Amino acid sequence: MKKILVPTDFSDHASYAFEAAVSIARKGDAELHLYHVIEVPDYPEITDIIAYRALGSTNVLEEIEKKLAQTSECDLCSDIKVTYSVDFDTPYEKISRKALDEQFDLIVIGSHGKQGINRILVGSTTEKVIRHSPCLVLTVKEPVSYFSPSNIVFGSNFYGEIAEGFAALQDIAALYDATLHLLKVNTRSHFETSRYSRQLMERFAEGQQLSNYTINIYNDDSEEEGILHFARDMQADLICVPTHGKTGLSHLIGGSIAESVSEHAYRPVLTYKIKPVKIEYGVIGPFRK
Repeated sequence: MKKILVPTDFSDHASYAFEAAVSIARKGDAELHLYHVIEVPDYPEITDIIAYRALGSTNVLEEIEKKLAQTSECDLCSDIKVTYSVDFDTPYEKISRKALDEQFDLIVIGSHGKQGINRILVGSTTEKVIRHSPCLVLTVKEPVSYFSPSNIVFGSNFYGEIAEGFAALQDIAALYDATLHLLKVNTRSHFETSRYSRQLMERFAEGQQLSNYTINIYNDDSEEEGILHFARDMQADLICVPTHGKTGLSHLIGGSIAESVSEHAYRPVLTYKIKPVKIEYGVIGPFRK
C-alpha cells in the first residue's frame, strides 16, 4: 500500500476521506495524492489546463489550487508526503483513469451520493468510481479521526472468482492485525444450507491461507441488508464487499451489492474488483476457467 489517491470536492465528506487516508498513509508509510476534477461542458477547445485558463476561469482554478496547497500543507499530514493536482472532464472517468495510469493501490473517497430518481438514473460519482476503479476503493461517509480497523466484515458468496483481488484486502487486514469476519447472507431467493455454506467458506479460508478469521452465516431479506445488519450487530470497523463492476444494461437490471452497501453504510466500506470468470464449452459442457 504505497500510493493513495484522494479525490476531493472540498465537501465535509471529502475531508472525512482525507483524514482516513492520512491515517492509512501514516500507518503504511504511503504517499498521498489529492486530486480535484473540474467538471466542465464537453467543449472541443478545452483540451488542457492552459485552455481552461484562456476561457476566463483563471480565478476559479487558482482558488482550487490554493485550497489543495493548504490542505497538503496542514498540520494533520506534516509527517507524510502529500502531492496534489487539478484536472477536468467527467470526475469518475478521470479518477479511474488516473488510478490505472499511475498505478495507485487505493482510492479513498467521501460519499454523500444522490437520492431518489436522480440516484437511479445518474448515480453518484462515488458509485461510478467503485464500478470502474482498477484498485481498492475505500468509501467514507462519517468522520474518522483515526482509521484503525480491528474487525473487518467480508460479505461474499465465496465462489471461486471472489478470490481474484482478495489479496489486496488481506494486505489491509495484515497492516492493522485485524480479524476478518467472513459472512455469507442467506435470503429467501438465494438460499443455501448452513452446512454447504460453511464448507464453502472453510475451503475459501484454507485457499487464502487465513489464520485470524471467523465464519458467519446470517439470514436476512436481502444480501445488502444482511451485510449492514451483521456489521452493525457486531460493531465492525470496516465492511468489505467485492464487485463485478457491472456497467450498462447489466448494471441497470442487476444493480450492485457493493454500491448499495457503500451508499447505506455509515462505517467505511472497502470494495475491490473481481475479474470476470471465463466460461468455455467443451464436450462435457461449460466449465469455469
